[in-house]
Amino acid sequence: MTEKVITESFLRKSFLQKVPEVFSLQDGQILTPAAAQFLSERRVKLLRGSAAAGISVAGAKAKYVAAEGGTNYAEKPEHMTQLTGNQLVSKDHPRIIFRGLLDQFQAEVFLLQQQLEAADNFALSQNLGELLDRARAILRAEVIGEILQPCDLLGFSAAEIRDRSHQTQKYFGLKHLDISAEMDPILLSLNCLRTLIRQVELAAVTAFTLNGQIERNDIVQALNRLSSAIYVMMLTVAQKSTAAGDPMENQTVDEIVARVMAKITTVDNTIPVELSAHHVHLSAADVERLFGKDLTPVRELSQPGQFLCQERVRLVGPSGTLDKIAILGPARGKTQVEISMTDARVLGVNPPTRQSGDTTGSSPVQIVTDRDSLTIEEGLIIAARHLHMHPDDAGRLGVKDKDMVRIRVGDLRAVVFESVLVRVNENYRLAMHIDFDEGNACGWVPEMTGQLL
Repeated sequence: MTEKVITESFLRKSFLQKVPEVFSLQDGQILTPAAAQFLSERRVKLLRGSAAAGISVAGAKAKYVAAEGGTNYAEKPEHMTQLTGNQLVSKDHPRIIFRGLLDQFQAEVFLLQQQLEAADNFALSQNLGELLDRARAILRAEVIGEILQPCDLLGFSAAEIRDRSHQTQKYFGLKHLDISAEMDPILLSLNCLRTLIRQVELAAVTAFTLNGQIERNDIVQALNRLSSAIYVMMLTVAQKSTAAGDPMENQTVDEIVARVMAKITTVDNTIPVELSAHHVHLSAADVERLFGKDLTPVRELSQPGQFLCQERVRLVGPSGTLDKIAILGPARGKTQVEISMTDARVLGVNPPTRQSGDTTGSSPVQIVTDRDSLTIEEGLIIAARHLHMHPDDAGRLGVKDKDMVRIRVGDLRAVVFESVLVRVNENYRLAMHIDFDEGNACGWVPEMTGQLL
């Protein structure tokens, strides 16, 4: 489909590999002022209307235009293919190579799923289905130029996936895998997928590097997390097939890590910073209405007693919806929904920024499942940033419950977050929670820390 409005963003994506000498603007297309300035600064000649349409040797109106060079074609040459709209590039263009490798990855996933289902291993096949959905989302984001949104994989956030793929001893009781022919065939097949997705990642770096900068870091990072997710699946298979000694209990490991983190913070005021995605807390009555059964815990969260559930809901607002929203357990006395400001704009609502539990007079929202739906008259908030800590941490850091503190997070895009509420409890572990909007502002990456000011 030909673009109706040519924006600066569209031109930047079209010129990723090379800035052409000529750009053709067809009849009916609109060039924004920013896009016109972009072309002018790069001395790209602009052809409009009939001049842009061009005439072929046979006298036919041009149907395609080369993204690099602006050459017009009445018919698509065999050695070229469409990049976007009627823009043509050669079939060995870096972005076309990237798309081909991503297609190959999906094809290999289909083959492995077929083998797994023939062996009645439906759980692992379903996990691969999640990776397949993510690969398709990456391809869509690249083709139409949309920003790829973060998502959970295998029930874990991107940061948690990365953590598990790096700290194998902690989560699986295993050292990093030393691949050999004697290993489980399923594990070896997963390893083939992992090596293939790494090739896709390298192709993405080549395709989206312009003047030494990565233009689509969202895609590159998503591919890296896919690789980590496959490695986590490999570790899971290896753990099940390993007969050697009992690994340490996860709870014991978590306690050790918590003590170590507490010691670190006494020295340099370092605060672990975690992203808190949009989520829902449901009352017991609303759980029964929406699902007709108890919530299904998938994994524990960083704060003791909290867990991610298998079930998901859809949020519906006046102008949009948010799908596959996570539910956190256990059930609460009152239903509450926590979103970011970006999410609020998608829904078309204007909720207040509040701490969890402070929902009086907050916004309404509709919550939908396949079984039923309900509308809460209040309970939708933008989650305010806050800092969890144990009383021991509070004593060492010189703060108390309900204090407001300042925390510096990030490096190149450092942000000092003001008015961070301190929440002290015997059951808390030290961690600052910010939402995705705030994480993007400070350039958040997994395992990032902040400094208590």
